[in-house]
Amino acid sequence: MRKLTSTKEDYLRAIFVLQQREGGVTSATDIADYLHLSKSTVSERLQALARHKLIAPHFYSSISLSKRGFAEAEKLTYKHRIAEVFLNRILRIPKSEVHEEAHKLEHALSDNVAKKLGRFLGKPKKDPHGERIPVIRDWSH
Repeated sequence: MRKLTSTKEDYLRAIFVLQQREGGVTSATDIADYLHLSKSTVSERLQALARHKLIAPHFYSSISLSKRGFAEAEKLTYKHRIAEVFLNRILRIPKSEVHEEAHKLEHALSDNVAKKLGRFLGKPKKDPHGERIPVIRDWSH
């Protein structure tokens, strides 16, 4: 699979985070609110994700990640949250500021660097905000 664009990665992670919060259900409106975008923009992007088989194509009801989409979103969430831990714990960046910086880093970290960073940090289970850091068993996706 070709590398995903940062925009597609943002959508996958938004769906993942919203599904974690809402017990597995999210809608295009929820995604638009989360990403601060219009619903029409989100609908267009969701079609592209469906073409790449990253989501199940339910545009007018709940949105669900495909198996591949879930794996990608989970890895992105791991990278984001492990970056937040690094920024807060090692660089002493305040908890209130780490999210924005981690968002930039999640797109840049390779799988290899993310795994090594997690080991360096002692495999933390929670990010500085108390959110669970996913355990990635298969990095091949």
